[in-house]
Amino acid sequence: MILPGALTPTEVKTAWDAGADIVKVFPCGNVGGPKYIKALKGPFPHIEMNPTGGVNLDTTADFLRAGACSVAVGGELIDAATIKAGKYEVFTERAKQYIALIQKTRAEMAA
Repeated sequence: MILPGALTPTEVKTAWDAGADIVKVFPCGNVGGPKYIKALKGPFPHIEMNPTGGVNLDTTADFLRAGACSVAVGGELIDAATIKAGKYEVFTERAKQYIALIQKTRAEMAA
């Protein structure tokens, strides 16, 4: 799987043309979030996009509805304070919340 990062429309197209399976759009949250993915999907409906940056439990469904094929989560899933506290089970619970939200959103979109 090749998943290069890109931000501008030119970079997204260049990454896709170079053979990307999915283009990671980063930092997506800083440039409009789901609205930016939707704007990119206009001229590039065939390009699979994975937003990174600004993805959290409040925005995940919006990113998927905007046309993202998947999402990437970093600090919203794994954080230093929880690691320091040794509460690693929190990460499993957070991951389960994301999985449930993604499954629910995809089911709604398919209906």
